[in-house]
Amino acid sequence: EDEIVAHRSRGMGSKEKRLPNILSLITKDQFELITSNPERPVIIQGSAGSGKTTVALHRLAWLLHEENSFAQAKNTRVVVMNKSLQIYVCATLPSMGIEGVETSTFNGWALSIIRKAVRGRPFFKFLNVPSFVEEIKFSEEILKALEGWVEKQNRALDAQVKEIFKKWPGLLKSWTKTNNTAVLPRLKDFAHDVKESSLPKYDKDQCLAFLKRKSFDMEDYVQDVYNLLHDSGHLKGYLPPNPKLDSHLDYLKRLTEKNRAKNNLDYFDMSLVLRLIQLKNGGLPDGTGGVTSLDHLVIDEAQDFGPVEFAIMMSAVSDKRQITIVGDVAQKILSARKFIGWNKVVENLGMEEDSIIRLEVSFRCTAPIMTLAHKVAGDPKKVEGRAGPDPEWHKAEDRESLLEKLVDWTHSLVKADPYKLIALICRYPKQAMELKEELKEYLPGEVRLGHRDQFSFEPGIMVTNIHQVKGLEFDSVALIEPDEENYPIRREESRNMIYVGITRTQDDLLLTTVKPFSRVFFYN
Repeated sequence: EDEIVAHRSRGMGSKEKRLPNILSLITKDQFELITSNPERPVIIQGSAGSGKTTVALHRLAWLLHEENSFAQAKNTRVVVMNKSLQIYVCATLPSMGIEGVETSTFNGWALSIIRKAVRGRPFFKFLNVPSFVEEIKFSEEILKALEGWVEKQNRALDAQVKEIFKKWPGLLKSWTKTNNTAVLPRLKDFAHDVKESSLPKYDKDQCLAFLKRKSFDMEDYVQDVYNLLHDSGHLKGYLPPNPKLDSHLDYLKRLTEKNRAKNNLDYFDMSLVLRLIQLKNGGLPDGTGGVTSLDHLVIDEAQDFGPVEFAIMMSAVSDKRQITIVGDVAQKILSARKFIGWNKVVENLGMEEDSIIRLEVSFRCTAPIMTLAHKVAGDPKKVEGRAGPDPEWHKAEDRESLLEKLVDWTHSLVKADPYKLIALICRYPKQAMELKEELKEYLPGEVRLGHRDQFSFEPGIMVTNIHQVKGLEFDSVALIEPDEENYPIRREESRNMIYVGITRTQDDLLLTTVKPFSRVFFYN
């Protein structure tokens, strides 16, 4: 217990957060795994607060140190799930001697590429869509459907080129020998061959105009996504049989046409657009005419990425072994993105199951908090570890009573330690904004909103929502209205979201609600 206390990442009266000592988190054998053989992919699994991200960043620091590997900081990336975790990781990297490494959310990285590659300015909009639409767009089958779509376009193009250039066997041979090259660089190279050929000027101009049109069409990634999602026949050839599949695809077709008419894209289309860009360019464009080939990639919160995102990231590294993957399936909160599973990750990387680094002990949370977390996760057991107060349950009579409880609770914590970082975690962003406004009357100037770029890890009271806090930690946490309405037991992700909320705290946990608590707390 003393060792766990000694290695907590935030101490009494401490103004700054720091990463725990690496040797306190892992065994000697695990340390050997992250500080030897730069050609070995590394997978780190662990419960909340076990130091997964810390261990991954130490692996990266070792790879970048002197001549341990060929990896260069400028060609290395850390991908995280949310903006707040990005800010936190960016702030901690310099303390580990890591400079010049790009840290981004997946969507931020995707948008930076899409905006350069797509004509116009695509507008991705958060739309309320049925769960079956999300599931289709994040499925393993849609990944294959995308590849099939591009292959179909390539076959049609190949037939057209062969018909047009049949009179010029030399050029046709030049086209045929690049059969395994991605379509856009292939068209570009072939256009160069035609331009340098001895074709009569009229024929040459006609051929070059044809190739330019084809390149233009192939680069229309947004229309590609609309056309793909509209083509029920194509999708049906890949999606698993389902009695409701026809009606689901009809709905998707109508939704796609509405989006096309308004020039909108569903936010869930972002990965589809990016994968099309990658497939057609033979990689993600790097902005200088080439494609991205990362020396190393760290993927955090891997369980919240689906097959399309995984395919994009795995294809972005120069060698699939140059990857470090971190995750915990108990913290999965994006249920539509079906994680491909650790077995598949291990298989894809050519690893042995026993080479996964598993971190079992939570260095962040006290034993009472982790005991509750295990119960919520459906794995009830008494947890050994650091002592601390039991979670506090508060059933308020009304909203005013709930607010008064929060004021008293935060005041007592700040009085005991003015350097505490306290998080009041709501289910949705709108609820967080409303709570901040309500608390202004009681705690003027003391409460700030934690949302995307507005995250600050200075001591004080922060109001935020559950999706913002993945991977973060606070001294004290209040889970606001963890009731059946916000976290219905019938929703697969409710259990994981409550688990995430509970395990953000190092010491103090308050659960306060006006309505009855979610049944997730009481039923496995």
